[in-house]
Amino acid sequence: MDIPFQENLNNGRFETWTSKPQMAIKESIQVHGIDIASVETLPCEADGLIVSWEEFDQPLAIKTADCLPIVIEGEKGVIFLHAGWRGLANGILKRPEIPLINPLRVFIGPSIHECCFEVSPDFKENFPDSPFFRKDGEKYFFNLQEEAKRQLKEIFPSLLVNYAPICTSCNKSFHSYRRDKTSQRNWNLYIKG
Repeated sequence: MDIPFQENLNNGRFETWTSKPQMAIKESIQVHGIDIASVETLPCEADGLIVSWEEFDQPLAIKTADCLPIVIEGEKGVIFLHAGWRGLANGILKRPEIPLINPLRVFIGPSIHECCFEVSPDFKENFPDSPFFRKDGEKYFFNLQEEAKRQLKEIFPSLLVNYAPICTSCNKSFHSYRRDKTSQRNWNLYIKG
């Protein structure tokens, strides 16, 4: 199995796999929403998972094909999110579960970057206050990573936010819906360690 990306974080390891890993994992049924589920309630529909450090016993999985896989490490636990533009626009990063873990650090895994995320002019209505639109000729582009960082830092000013310098649309080692209209997904794992 191909693992084109790995990153060591403070309390665990982030990995991106190009196919489902052959190990026990915890995952939700993702629906491009904003709900965050406790791992005890799985299986259920949700676009985020929350678990305390004491109850963290299996890797968490989020599937993406351009959306943002976001790990939030906190003093009391971890939250792993699937956040596309809809999730960001609808407030997944403002959910009441996030303060419960006393967030300290955030890592955003491989996802589509501004270079490839072309949007229509009326897309701005989804993020009316965002400074992260770029116009190139007649085309508009949007920076999802910086918008996610802005939203998080508004609520948690001292939060450390980093992201992978990899665009899933540019880099053919990853599945990209924008590039290929594929039904395949990148399996993003957060492994306690």
